Amino acid sequence: MNEIAVDTSTPPRPQPLSEQVAEALRNGQAAELHYTSPYAACLLPLLRELGWHNYARELIEALPHFADDIDLVDLRNILVELGYESSPIKTRIANLRKELYPCLFVANNGGAHVLMHTDEDGIRYFDANKQKEKTDNIGHWKGTAYVFTDTHPTHGITPQDTAQEGWFFNLLQRFRGLIVHLLGMTLLINTIALLTPLFVMVVYDKVIGSKSPDTLPYLLSGIGILMATDLMMRYLRAKLLGSVAGRLDYLIGVETFRQLLYLPPLFTERSTVAAQLSRLKQFDSVRDFFTGPNAAIVLELPFAVLFIGVIALVAGWLAMIPLAMLLLYIVVGAVWFPYLGSQMLRSGKARTDKQRMLMQTLSGRREIKAIGGESVWWERFREVSGEAVMASHRTFMVNNLIHHVAQGTMTLAGLAVVGFGTLGVLDGNLTIGALIATMALVWRVLGPLQSAFLAYPRVDQIGKAMCQIDQLMRLRKERHQGHSGLILEKLRGHIRADRVSFRYGPDQDPALLGVSFEVRPGEIVAITGNTGSGKSTMLKLIAGMYQPRAGSISIDGMDLRQLNAVDLRRAIAYVPQDTKLFHGTIAQNMRLNNPLATDTQLREAADEAGVLGDILAMPEGFDTRIGDSSIEHLPPGFMQGLAMGRAFVSPARILLLDEPGASIDADSDQRFMQQLMRLRGKRTIVMVSHRPSHIRLADKAVLMEQGSVQFAGPSEEVVAQMMELARIFHK
Repeated sequence: MNEIAVDTSTPPRPQPLSEQVAEALRNGQAAELHYTSPYAACLLPLLRELGWHNYARELIEALPHFADDIDLVDLRNILVELGYESSPIKTRIANLRKELYPCLFVANNGGAHVLMHTDEDGIRYFDANKQKEKTDNIGHWKGTAYVFTDTHPTHGITPQDTAQEGWFFNLLQRFRGLIVHLLGMTLLINTIALLTPLFVMVVYDKVIGSKSPDTLPYLLSGIGILMATDLMMRYLRAKLLGSVAGRLDYLIGVETFRQLLYLPPLFTERSTVAAQLSRLKQFDSVRDFFTGPNAAIVLELPFAVLFIGVIALVAGWLAMIPLAMLLLYIVVGAVWFPYLGSQMLRSGKARTDKQRMLMQTLSGRREIKAIGGESVWWERFREVSGEAVMASHRTFMVNNLIHHVAQGTMTLAGLAVVGFGTLGVLDGNLTIGALIATMALVWRVLGPLQSAFLAYPRVDQIGKAMCQIDQLMRLRKERHQGHSGLILEKLRGHIRADRVSFRYGPDQDPALLGVSFEVRPGEIVAITGNTGSGKSTMLKLIAGMYQPRAGSISIDGMDLRQLNAVDLRRAIAYVPQDTKLFHGTIAQNMRLNNPLATDTQLREAADEAGVLGDILAMPEGFDTRIGDSSIEHLPPGFMQGLAMGRAFVSPARILLLDEPGASIDADSDQRFMQQLMRLRGKRTIVMVSHRPSHIRLADKAVLMEQGSVQFAGPSEEVVAQMMELARIFHK
């Protein structure tokens, strides 16, 4: 076997706490584990008291990846993954109602406890610091109680209950208390801003006009206090806005990523990677809205009415000038913003095309050089880049023009106030102090109006991003809470395809048309045929990746459409044609389909796949990091062996292999054939292959052509028909 290049520069490090917990769960030693984190120690006692009796696998999957510690946030996130949402209540333990038990209680001194129940001797609780249960009178303790709500379907709450109401709206409902605080802070800030011009008016009209400087120190002291309060309130508002933005960014990012993971493959395979990344980047604009100045503008805008009202009280009809400017902004926006939107759309599309070409270049640079296509590819990129530059230039020019119009309109409104206000002073209808105060108030109104006018395209983009998030979250996911895994654990592996038809899109030709065959438990069945005959599609249908448009596929008499798709795939070991290894250790890659696999089981699976010796020869064995660029240096035979080992780690009775002989050398192919012989009768194996040597190992074979079954029977007869078709084709 070729020498395997491995990066040995990273020294070994202690096992993270999350991995220690996972390892203890795999080996049934969770009760013996000593936790260094009090919140990690609370996890299992709390789940036990909540009545959670599901699989340890789900708990392992909910643990944070490579976390050196488990804090309170991690603990609450783990419980949310397992179906228990929590709400904090600051209280004394004695004030907690019995209905709220069990709960997590974090005392003011920092101690973490699981409150189990109350009895005549006191309160039964788990002390996380000492990691043992106690009964004591602790009702006087003060702190924060985290009470839990069971969100499993059996308790009346389903993931689809709130989908129709608007996911983003429901998310914002969680922040309504903080939004009220933000509005209250903004009201106070605007009240202070309102008092400042009135202070100037009093100074001019009362202090200077009546020549009474005795009141000036008091006025200056008062305005100083107001300015200090204004500065503090602005700081607190910025801090609160940052907190809201961070939480929204986390929730939107995590939940949309989860939604994408659990969507049916057909929903995501039609879009390119670049298009999906571009769509996800649009979601970032929601976070940028809350962290940038636009959120403050939205908060300030409603209070512009208050300032216009004060202007009307101080200067009469001069309040009509900012209203006229607002009307002008609306007219200009109605004319220009649709054109600006079309230019921004064109510019965004051009940037996406450029990004797509860059990704294609990075992933296919070897092929480009191999065919000598550098000059052609460069010419294409030059054209795409030119279109992106021109589209961005047009967008910039339109934006620049709108900025100049907005600035000019604002300046004109300010000059109008000065001009008409001066006439009012000369006529005696307005004092000098009132004119100065009016100017300050008008500029305080014109600023937010101009900013809101210029920010409208951005706000409109935010609205579209919110609608896209709602549309994404409204799509029905494959995963739903249930226990079909209890049924799928006992599969025998009897597969039956009955007149299965399938097409990838309504405007595409059928990929499968009336396919029927049967695979009995323990059999090896080979599916073969020319490229595009539907072999791999049939395999993906069996794996539950797609659903038939017509006909049915059943396993042990159960129609696949009646089963939980995620549990079905866990009950089937699937080895795709293109092996994908992810950044992490070899052990983590092998445990993807079975987190409960112990170290011994990993070694047995690697030995069965024929790669145990190669793994142990690495500096860190199963803890060797792979992924990213290191995958390119791994021999194809070793990668295929790891994929087989990952399949063997799974206890699944059904094994699906898609072109297992592709891109491997002769030695690896011989090893694979020996593996098939050892697995005969132990697992039901459905294999897509065009190699006669592989097909002959099968108990029977299915020959497909243009999405239909041409022949199903003994493998030797299928090989003979393949040879005959090959001779006819070459003639």
